[in-house]
Formats: sequence, structure tokens, C-alpha cells
Amino acid sequence: MRSRPLLRTALFLERRAIRRAFAAGILVSLSTVGLAGTSAWLIVRAAQEPAVLSLTVPMGLVQLFALAKAAGRYVERTQTHRAALSVMGRVRASTASILRTLVPAGLGPRSSSVVETVLGDVERVQDVLTAVAGPLSTSAVAGAASIVVSGVMVPWSGFVLLAGVLIVGVGLPLLAASMGNSSEVALEKVRHGLNAIFDNAAQAGSEVLLLGGTPTMMETLRTLEEQQDRSNRRRTFVMGAVSALNTVVAGACVLGAVLVTTNAYREGHVAQALLAVPALLSVTALELLSGIAPLVVSFRRDQGALARLQAIGEILSPVVEPAFTLTPPTSRVLRAKQLQHTLGTETVIADVSIEFRPGDVVVLEGPSGAGKTTLARIFAKFVDHQDGEMALGTMSYRSLFSSCVRDSVGYVDDDPHIFLTTLAGNLRIANPHASDEELTTALEAAGLGPLLSMLPEGLSNMIGGATQGLSGGEQRRLGVARQLLCMKNIVILDEPTEGLDEPTANALMASLVEYCRDRALIVISHHESDRSFATRALRLEGGLLSELEVPAGSSREDQLV
Repeated sequence: MRSRPLLRTALFLERRAIRRAFAAGILVSLSTVGLAGTSAWLIVRAAQEPAVLSLTVPMGLVQLFALAKAAGRYVERTQTHRAALSVMGRVRASTASILRTLVPAGLGPRSSSVVETVLGDVERVQDVLTAVAGPLSTSAVAGAASIVVSGVMVPWSGFVLLAGVLIVGVGLPLLAASMGNSSEVALEKVRHGLNAIFDNAAQAGSEVLLLGGTPTMMETLRTLEEQQDRSNRRRTFVMGAVSALNTVVAGACVLGAVLVTTNAYREGHVAQALLAVPALLSVTALELLSGIAPLVVSFRRDQGALARLQAIGEILSPVVEPAFTLTPPTSRVLRAKQLQHTLGTETVIADVSIEFRPGDVVVLEGPSGAGKTTLARIFAKFVDHQDGEMALGTMSYRSLFSSCVRDSVGYVDDDPHIFLTTLAGNLRIANPHASDEELTTALEAAGLGPLLSMLPEGLSNMIGGATQGLSGGEQRRLGVARQLLCMKNIVILDEPTEGLDEPTANALMASLVEYCRDRALIVISHHESDRSFATRALRLEGGLLSELEVPAGSSREDQLV
């Protein structure tokens, strides 16, 4: 699947608003130049005390340029922000849609990086359009128009202004970018370091406390903060130095324009009324261009955000959706034939053929890294199989939307998330319309009946968070309870009995077998005792499935007696 040019597509869809904003920006630039030049002429001409009626046309032009500038500015701002907000919304929606397929497959950013990508990086898209692209274009037009007008009146003043424009609009921004590049690179490294600390604190904060790693983490945090402060100070120094140089160059250009124009007047090449025009044009143009250097330095950070968004778009989607699905699958039978799948250069599934029917209880074993989770993700169509066949009944996976597959196939990984809300709220994420009785039944089937009875507010009790969290085993079982509420035809559970003592694990397996009696139940497990509840036991190793011996009396009918 080709990469997805997120920003380019969004800009294309909003091209009309962007064109209107650009046209309005040009109007503002030309009006600014016209206002400055006409005002300069009017001031000098009025000092000569001519007939008032002779100033009527210039006064009208000043008003016209002022109104045009105000109207153009209004249109420019509204259209630019309209385009920017729309582009940002489209890019954010596209990014979230891509992450929706990447994250379950273990691809793309994780944890705080996801938030920063969806919120922070996409926010930079708006900044590029409103604070960079617009001002750069209008400043360039204003500079070019000022040079032309000055050059027509006094050629040497045009050359002086051209030199100033090149220095202020090109030379100093390049200098600022070169000097500020190291600080921006350092800030980018600090950003990655802070993300890593926040992720570690959020995911393993209690372990860090128990192991006494807090001082080390705090020292790392202080080091990163010092690096950030140094980089910000360097950035501020660069901007201050460039701003000072801007002022010096602008002053020199204005002085040069005054000297050249005065000399031209003495030689009779320019009218007295035009004496102030080149100088005021130089002030106007160089003032607009002085904002380019800070924009160029800021754009270095924007480039990093755009590059990260582009990198997400270039990640090949783990799932290719069909153009359409004729009818949703009704079969409750899952078939895999000669599946093959590689991760990088490693073949994790070499040749797997299996069939699951209602009533099957399958325990899937294998060493860590053998590909059990990858196989489960393929079954749930979080990842497309590369070779072989996958089907629900007679319908191929390749002809089905991933959402259609997951309407029939449910999957709970070994680390389900617990939301900071009530127990009922955590469960109703899976089934918003479930009754309290159905929630209780699912909790009991997942072995959480004792937990429910211990909670002072029952289903209304708050869970999640550092002070009201669940144990690892309880988190897994809550994920199982959610899945049971979905009523999927095929249920895949990744390590549901991990961390449980044998009596509790056996009770959980017996309950799951009972609850899923009309469905296919697939349990990924490292516990040999789970095999006693299976109708089939399989081992995945070296990319191949092999049958394991099922203990006598382990058929589903025997378990339900």
C-alpha cells in the first residue's frame, strides 16, 4: 500500500480557501506599499502648501489603500484560518484513522507519543499556514513591489532597497536558521527524552518507586530541563542578535535611500514631492521582511512535526480494506489454510492451517516470540496475512472489512487498558446497552465475582488510576469480561490465566468454557493446566502448528457436567 500524503491531500481539498487567502495577502501587501508611498508624497506635497483641491486625489488614494488593506487583511485572516482549521481537522482525522490500524498491530507511536502526534504535531500544521506561509508570501510581494516603485523613481534607491531586502529577507534568515539549528536539534532530543520519562512513569511508576529508581529518574529529568533551558537561551540569543542586525540593516538602507534620493533631487532627476517616498517604502518593506528570520527558526520545529506526520503516512497499513463488502458474514466458522507471515526477515508463521467451529475450546501454546500474538492479530484482522487463505465460512478475509471480521472475532490482548471511571463504565465500553444483570454475569464468568462483592459501591465503584487500580490478573479478567459482553462468535484471549494461582485459573477456565458454550474459544496460554479444559491443544513453534495431547476427560461435554 502506498504512503498517504496527509498534508498534501488536505491542502488540495482546501485549495480554494488557500488561493483566496493568498490573493487577499497580495492585496494587503500592495495596499501597504501604496499607502506608504502615497502618504509620503502627500506629506511632502502638503508642506509645500499647494491648493487644497490638488490634494483631493492623493487623499482619496490614501483612503482607498487604507480601506483595501483593512478589507484584504480581514479576508486574508478569515480565509487563512478557515483553511488552516479545516486542514488541521482533516490531517488530525486522517492521522487518527491511520493510528487506529497501526496501534493494534504494534506499529507507529505509542503512549504519550500518540497524544503528541495527534494533538501537538497536527497543531503545527495550523502554525505553518497561519504564521509561516502567509507572512512569507505577503512579505515577499511587499518587498518586490517596494523595490519596483523605488527603482522607477530613483534607480539607485531601488538598488539600495534590493540589497537591504536580500540581506533582511534572505541572508539574515539563513544565518538565523544556521545558528538556531543546533538549539532546535537539542530541543527535539529533549522532547524524545521527556516522552520516554513520562511513558516510564505512567507505565512502571510503582516499580520505579519499589526499586528506588526515583532519584535516577529525577536526575535525568533535571538534566533534560537544563538542556532545554540552555537551548531556549541560545534560541533567544540568536533571535535577539538577528533582530538587532535587522534594525541596523534597515537603518542603513533607509539612510542610503535618503542620501541617494537627496542627491537625485539636487541633480534634478526627481521632484521635491517624491523625496520621502523611497525612504518610507524602505521602512515599510524592511519592517515586513524583518519577521522572516523568526519564522524560519520556528519552521525548523514545524518541519520536525511535519516529518513525523509524513513518517506515519509512509508506514504501510497492516490491513488493506476492500473497496466494498457485498454482505456481512453470517458463518460462525473461522478457517485458515497454509498461512504464512514474516516480521522483517523472520518467518513467524510458516504453514498454519486450522479451523474453529462453535463449541471448540482451543488452547494455543508455544515459547515467547513464537508468533502466537501475531496469529491472534491475523485472526482478528488487525494484521493482514501475507500468504495463504483466511475465511469466515466461505467469505475470504480479503473481501471483508476489518470491522466486519471483528464483528465476529473478538480478541483480548494480555494488557487491557483500565479506564479511570466506574466498573460499569469500564464494562459498558464493550456493550453500552448492557443491563446491570448482564454486567454482573460477565464479571462472574471472568472470575471477578469476589471483586464485585468487595467493592463498597459495586458496579458504581470507581476503578483505574494509581490509587484505585486493579492487580494484573484482575485487569486481564476485566478485559475478558468486556469481551464476553460483546457476544462475538469467536473469542480469542491472550494469557487470561497469567498471574493466577492454579485453583483460580482453573475456576476461570471452567467459567469461560461454560459462558462460551455456543462459541469458539481460543486461549493463548503458558499454563499446562489450561489444557485440561480444551477440546484441542496446539503448539506454535518454528512457524508450524503441532497437535498436543489433550488429557482424558477434557471434552467440553465433560467440563460442563
